[in-house]
Amino acid sequence: MSNVTSPTSKLTDAQLVLLSAASQRDDGLVVLTDAHPSVARTIAALLRKQLLTELIVQRRQPHWRQDENGKPVGLKITKGGYAVIGAECEEAKEEETAHVAPQIDAVRAGTKQAVVIHLLARPSGASLNDLIDATGWLPHTTRAVLSGLRKRGFEVSSNKLDGGDRRYSIATSTQAPAA
Repeated sequence: MSNVTSPTSKLTDAQLVLLSAASQRDDGLVVLTDAHPSVARTIAALLRKQLLTELIVQRRQPHWRQDENGKPVGLKITKGGYAVIGAECEEAKEEETAHVAPQIDAVRAGTKQAVVIHLLARPSGASLNDLIDATGWLPHTTRAVLSGLRKRGFEVSSNKLDGGDRRYSIATSTQAPAA
């Protein structure tokens, strides 16, 4: 018999209940029903032990606070949290597949966004003016679309050659060629 104490022996019933409830959800998020100060202490302890982690969630998902920008912050059980309660971590398998870059050909053909992606996928990439000319958008709209592509997982990079225009491109090494 080992002299190592079980990590569950150091957890309170409230901590175990929170972890267990989160492990049973598909998204692994903690749903809070009570705003009692003891709940905040319970969460703080689980965060310190790295059994829960904070992440930005969508407004319709369960969250426990807002960050300085007003975005909802949720609590998600970690791999360590699953291990402590002896639950299987299906979420870890999903996370590994979730970080795969999106396919260029997954964008709906014939849309302005598809045109932007096609221009960015060229070996030379595209300048902001190239994108504006192709879409008819204003510069701020075009930059917003580039930011949106980054948020969707596309690896949009930019570089500025000596005195030239800034060129934007999408890494296509692991992606299918544009249609």
